[in-house]
Amino acid sequence: MRVLVDADAFPNIKEIIELCKKYKKEIILYMDMNHVFTDDYAVIKIIDSSFNAVDLFIENEVKKNDLVLTQDYGVATITISKGALCMNQYGNMYTEQNMDYLLEIKNNSRLLRKHHHLKGPKKRTNKDKENLLNKLTEILEEW
Repeated sequence: MRVLVDADAFPNIKEIIELCKKYKKEIILYMDMNHVFTDDYAVIKIIDSSFNAVDLFIENEVKKNDLVLTQDYGVATITISKGALCMNQYGNMYTEQNMDYLLEIKNNSRLLRKHHHLKGPKKRTNKDKENLLNKLTEILEEW
């Protein structure tokens, strides 16, 4: 099992790496050339900064039983179809059962934004960070 991280905008990267190191799990960070990050434990793959290049790279490299950390519904859909687990930045799992619902919410939000100015997402809280790291710990302990 590997942990693949869509690292361009995923939060708490350092803590995620520390958990993978603690549980001796391989972790691969995928980011475009506009991001700079170094680490002695994680494998870091720098991808071209073209549109969706990182997403496509992850979708092509994911294997059954990998864990993918992403905020992107498209990446989640593809990785789930390949037999991988997929988790968002709040520690919530993407599943075949909830993807249709999540995509519908995303589409409705897009339609609302088209006609109204809406504020962006709420600022992440310590509780959000705690949920993410607790769920990741739970998964890593089971594997």
